[in-house]
Amino acid sequence: MTSPDELKLYDIARPGNRADLPVVALDEAHAPNKMLAHPDLVRKFVAGEDFRPIHMRIGIMGACNMRCNFCNFHSPNEENFYDLFSFKDSIPTAKASGLMREFAATGGRAVTFCGSGECTIHPGYTEICQAAHDAGLRIGLITNGSRLGVDKVADCVAATHTWVRIGMNAGSEENFNRITRDHDQTYATFGDTPRRLRDAAVDPEFRVGFNFVITAENYHEIRPAAELAARSGAHYIRFEPEFYSALGHQTVEDIMAEVSEALNEVAGLSTEEFEVSIPKLDRGPMDQVEEVEGDFEHCHYSRFVTAVGADGNLYPCPQVHLNSRYLIGNVLEDGYLQVLEGGKRAEWEESNPRRTDLCKSCFYRPQNELLEWVKRGNVHLDEVLDTYAIEIPRTLHADFV
Repeated sequence: MTSPDELKLYDIARPGNRADLPVVALDEAHAPNKMLAHPDLVRKFVAGEDFRPIHMRIGIMGACNMRCNFCNFHSPNEENFYDLFSFKDSIPTAKASGLMREFAATGGRAVTFCGSGECTIHPGYTEICQAAHDAGLRIGLITNGSRLGVDKVADCVAATHTWVRIGMNAGSEENFNRITRDHDQTYATFGDTPRRLRDAAVDPEFRVGFNFVITAENYHEIRPAAELAARSGAHYIRFEPEFYSALGHQTVEDIMAEVSEALNEVAGLSTEEFEVSIPKLDRGPMDQVEEVEGDFEHCHYSRFVTAVGADGNLYPCPQVHLNSRYLIGNVLEDGYLQVLEGGKRAEWEESNPRRTDLCKSCFYRPQNELLEWVKRGNVHLDEVLDTYAIEIPRTLHADFV
C-alpha cells in the first residue's frame, strides 16, 4: 500500500520518456488524471457499478479543406487500421444536434469536436454547437484554424466553447503551406487569432492553444513556432511527434536527438501565462507488434469517454474510431443510449475482453494504468482521491477527461 506522502499523482498518471529524451511536461489543459476530479465516478468504477461516459469525442465530417502530409486518415500506412474512413461521411445537422441533446440528457457533460475531418467546415457547425451548449454541454474544438476568422464561426466559438486547439505544424508560412496544402492563408491568422478569441470568450475557463506535430519536415522550426505561439496570446503550445498506429514514432526516430535538443530549448519559454507542453516521444505502434506497453489489462478509460465517428458509429476510444474491429453500433440509427446500454457495447466488451488483443500501445496508457492500479488496490482509493484534492484543488476543464 502506498502512503499519501509517497504517492505522486503526476508520476503514476503521466507519460514518460526514456532517459535520453526530454522530461514530459504536459500543459494544465491536457492533464491525464482528470478522472480523479470525479470521485463519485471513480468510486463507482472501483466498485464495479455502472455509470455513463461524461465526455464525447466526435467527428461530424470526414472531409477536410487541408491535406496534411502527416494525416493518418490519408496515409497508405493506415489503410488497414482506419478501414472505415471516408471523406464523404458527414453527420446531418439535425441528427448531430439531436445526438448532443441525447448525450446531455443521459449524463454527458462535455463534447470535443475533432475527428478525421475538419469540423468547422460542416455547414451546420454553429447550429450543432448551439444545440450542445443549450443542452448544458461544455464544448472543445480541435481544428486546423482555417475558419476561426469567419465571423459566424468565431462568434459561435466565443459564445459557446470552453477551449480551442489549433494545428500550427510549422514555424513559417512557406513550410506550413507545403505541409498542409492550405490555400486560405491560414498561417497568417495565427498571430492574432488566440488573443481575439480570448478577448471575446464568454467562458471564464476559456483556453486556446496550438498543437505542433513534429515531423522530418518541420522539426527545425520548433523554436519559431513556439515563439509565435507565445506572441499570439495563446495559453500554450503542445508538441507531439508524428504518429501512425502501424508505425508508432518510427518516422521521427532518426531525428530524435535534434528534436530533443529543440524541445529542451523551447521548454525555457514557459511562463505563468504560457505553457510549453513536452510530449512522450517514443510510443510504439498500436498493433502489428508483439510487445505490449502498459501495466493494465483492460481499457478502463472508455468507461469515462466515448467516441463517435463521422459514420455515426460509436467506438470505445478516439484513437481507434473508424476501425471495423472496434465498431460498437450506430447511434444515429439506433440511438445513443440503446447502443451504449442496449447490449451492443456489452457484446463488444465480451468479445474483446483484453485490450492487449487489440492495441498494444495505448495513447491513454496513463489514465488506464491509474484506473487499474486503483482497482487492483496497488494504490488506495481514498489516498489517491485525498492526495489529488490537496495537490490539485481546482481542475481545469475537469469534464474533458
